[in-house]
Amino acid sequence: MTDEEKHLISECRVMIIGSRRFIEYVLPEMTKLGFRDVHINHGGNCFPEQSSVNIMAEYGGNGSSCLKTIDNVAVPLIYPFDFVNGAGAMVVMSGDDRELLGKSDLRVWAAEYMAGYCAFWNVPDCDWLQQSHPAIRNGDTSESAQKTAAHICARIAANIAVGREVKHFPRFYLCRNL
Repeated sequence: MTDEEKHLISECRVMIIGSRRFIEYVLPEMTKLGFRDVHINHGGNCFPEQSSVNIMAEYGGNGSSCLKTIDNVAVPLIYPFDFVNGAGAMVVMSGDDRELLGKSDLRVWAAEYMAGYCAFWNVPDCDWLQQSHPAIRNGDTSESAQKTAAHICARIAANIAVGREVKHFPRFYLCRNL
């Protein structure tokens, strides 16, 4: 990484929406890449002005979290997903459609959306996601999938920071466990 890229990463503002358990995996990945001022939020103010990276814990059923109030947040939102046998992520940029914010079970919805996309477009090596649906619906999680999702999120955030193109909603990232 160049000095300029390191500076851009240290100044980047991004929000990651994930579960409480996910924090222990994503935090080291973010700091390893040079993100600073990481704020972990368990509700309340969604994006403190002083934070570069905000990790919003708990998106589960959205319920009373602040996800429904972040329509006006002008920073990229990264949603990681533990799909048991792999992981996925969706990025929502400030001008994107934010329909996924209102989904009642975002993880299940994302798994079905991504599996449907893969099936329709005959994307190779996505069978594992379809096979994971019963476990996802059952609420099962995987440490390997959490780690894979953390790695995906950190790489996406770094690419956003240095100005590289990233796939954003309705496109997504999907990876079998590392």
